[in-house]
Amino acid sequence: MSRVRNQKVLKKLSQRILKSRKKKNMISLAAILLTTVLFTTVFSVGGSLIKSNTESTMRQVGGSTHAGYKNMTQEEYEIVKQDKKIQDVSYNIMVGFTTNPQLNKIQGEVRYFEPLDAKHSFSYPTVGNMPEKEDEAAMSTIVLDALGIKHKLGEKVTLDIQIHGAVQTKTFVLCGYWEGDSVSHAQEILVSRKWADKVAPVETTPFYETDQTDYSGYMNVNFNFSNSFDIEKKTEELTQRCGFDADKTKAGINWAYGFSSVDAGSILLIVVLLGVIMLSGYLIIYNIFYLSIFGDIRFYGLLKTIGTTGRQLKKIVRKQAWQLCLLGIPAGLLIGWLTGRFFTPFVVNMLDGITMYYSANPLIFLGSAAFTILTVYISCIKPCRMAAKVSPIEAVRFTEKRKRKKTKKTKKATAFHMAISNLKRNTKKLVLVVFSLSLSLILLNSAYTIVTGFDMDKFLSSYMVSDYMVTDSSMVNLSASYVEYEGVTEEFLTELKEQDGVKNIGNIYVCGNYHYYSDTEWERLEEIMADPAYADWFGDSMLKESFDYVREEKATDIDIYGVNKEAAEKIQLSGGEEIDWEKFCTGDYVIVNAMDSTETEVSFNSPFLKAGDKVTLEFEEGKSKEYEVLYVGQMPMALGTQHFPLIPESFILPDTELKKQSGIKQPMRTVFDAEDGQKEEIAKWLADYCEKVNPDLAQRTKADYQKEFEGVKQVFVIAGGILSAVLALIGILNFVNVTVTSILSRRQELAMLAAIGMTGKQLRRMLRDEGIVYGVLTILVSASAGTAIGYFLVEAVAGQMWMFSWHFTLLPIVICIPFLLLISVIVPEMCYWNMCRNTVVERLRAAED
Repeated sequence: MSRVRNQKVLKKLSQRILKSRKKKNMISLAAILLTTVLFTTVFSVGGSLIKSNTESTMRQVGGSTHAGYKNMTQEEYEIVKQDKKIQDVSYNIMVGFTTNPQLNKIQGEVRYFEPLDAKHSFSYPTVGNMPEKEDEAAMSTIVLDALGIKHKLGEKVTLDIQIHGAVQTKTFVLCGYWEGDSVSHAQEILVSRKWADKVAPVETTPFYETDQTDYSGYMNVNFNFSNSFDIEKKTEELTQRCGFDADKTKAGINWAYGFSSVDAGSILLIVVLLGVIMLSGYLIIYNIFYLSIFGDIRFYGLLKTIGTTGRQLKKIVRKQAWQLCLLGIPAGLLIGWLTGRFFTPFVVNMLDGITMYYSANPLIFLGSAAFTILTVYISCIKPCRMAAKVSPIEAVRFTEKRKRKKTKKTKKATAFHMAISNLKRNTKKLVLVVFSLSLSLILLNSAYTIVTGFDMDKFLSSYMVSDYMVTDSSMVNLSASYVEYEGVTEEFLTELKEQDGVKNIGNIYVCGNYHYYSDTEWERLEEIMADPAYADWFGDSMLKESFDYVREEKATDIDIYGVNKEAAEKIQLSGGEEIDWEKFCTGDYVIVNAMDSTETEVSFNSPFLKAGDKVTLEFEEGKSKEYEVLYVGQMPMALGTQHFPLIPESFILPDTELKKQSGIKQPMRTVFDAEDGQKEEIAKWLADYCEKVNPDLAQRTKADYQKEFEGVKQVFVIAGGILSAVLALIGILNFVNVTVTSILSRRQELAMLAAIGMTGKQLRRMLRDEGIVYGVLTILVSASAGTAIGYFLVEAVAGQMWMFSWHFTLLPIVICIPFLLLISVIVPEMCYWNMCRNTVVERLRAAED
């Protein structure tokens, strides 16, 4: 059988069909464009978020390589370097740590860097060059600012450096510098290889054979693999190939490349979001093509009578879709990317410690285009089959007929009954339109539920429980340990008390100590360790050594807090009672902190002790004392160290008792309130004091966190509002398309009804009732089944947020009812008046042609 070359004919035919249906094509084009915009926006925000998270994590880690080995000798480095399955091998040599008083808030690390490793470590000079001479050094602007040195090459920099346990003072000449990154756990100071070899030559003794306290002279080796897939396994295999002992060799994996932090809930949320977008696009694109073919069934039947095959009809329909895609997708990609750039700052600002980076990865556009094309393809499957299966004779004689139904009794023919009967002709069309309209209402109601469910009190409880908070600035230093905090100075506390309007000054002290578990505590801890709910936590391979040590010693590090009366009032006691301050201050009692850390992966809701139990606390210099548990309570996270120990047990003493036993003099945190009318003035005084008088103090106000809270809400308001608006527009377009197509496909029937005496008012009422039924059904579906769907969406998006509480509401749906009914009435009215431009006779003749 010879093949007929008809591609050009089919292409020309599909183009002419498109040109003859410009109004329908505008709706189809808008649907494809909006679908592309939605996909591109999601992929753009997601891509930028991944890039921002990756880049920020790399800077926190301090490097961009896939993995590395810590504390190696020259011989071990040479072995690693020879491996052919790794690339970009580079190293740095630890010289020592800075001890300058000006740098006590910064972890300054003095090293020699290979140029490649300096680039990988974000420590390569952007001004000047790498150190070459013995007296040259390069460093970040953060170090220069802390030392009070100008950003100028040739400046003298004097550093106190601890090398092999002894402090050496060296004056360097600044040969290069770069913009410092505050999220980095350490600030690198680069020195020459000549000076490094002089003061800290590379060690020949493996690090694991030493007491592992002196890092000077050891090399850190960093490298990349061919790709970032399963880096941990590749590093383990490299360790085996090199012949290293896995238990003794310390390997570091760059978790910026890992996906372990992406939980099932996040994946489910992404799948649901993409599914909603595909479904919304499918509903309108499918409906448009389905109704287009349904309305032009005679045309396709005539094509079959002249020999067009079903396969060719499918090609004609698909070519129309692809031509519309050529117009809609490029514009949608551009608009979606711009929309994504608008949304990205809001989303990134919700995440702590992440710097914003925009992503223009080609995969964003390829993925968006691919998903849109896939949506269009799926949407065209059924319409194509419908066009291919059309019978020429039936198509020529086709009209949308009423389903015949045997009835025992003839019902009264009213406009409403006729409207219901018309809708029953094609229940599939009815379901699609109602679901399309309901989707936007469900999403709008879900977005409103999320926004109104955010509880500011819950949000602030993790950050602020007073109007103001002051702490040592080293509290915000990621590399610092709270045992090194100098605390809030007496000078500040004195001036604070002198300020008008200040009240409820609460001081929180802390000391970290080693605690040996009593039999009662250990018995309770073993019960928790055996609980299947915590099995993964206690069985974590990365923490195994630490937990084994706890089991062996029956001891661990704990926090012991000291509070004054004002701070103690913030503690929530398990029994709901108030603290008997006089009894508590006798120094014989302690409060067990239950530490219900709902934000951590594992939540220890039960304390290890109860009221009346005895517990012995150890302090420095061999001091210890036995206390009776007076209460079990929970200190707000905002008042604690915000460091999470291995075993979350801690104790609270009166501030006088803690000072007596530990010698601590300055509080870790000071919180206080202000009287109405004085808040702005006190906020200005506080900011000025911490900036000019004592820059070593850091301050935050409740207003700061309230602003952050509003920013979080704004993300969901904007995202939910725009997505709802787009879906609503898709739904309205779908409804308009259905109404117009339905009236056009029934124009002969409507003309005949008018010819036999049905008045224009009755026809208008029938069409209007059809639209109202669509609106009523949409409202009912949104308020019933939509509630269950909305609950699932809300739980997937915000259910795991500690500051969210779900509350049932249908307010957005109620507000939208008048607008929905108005649209349901206006669209049929407009279609009717447009149809009435021609007389009944003209419409009858046009239908017969």
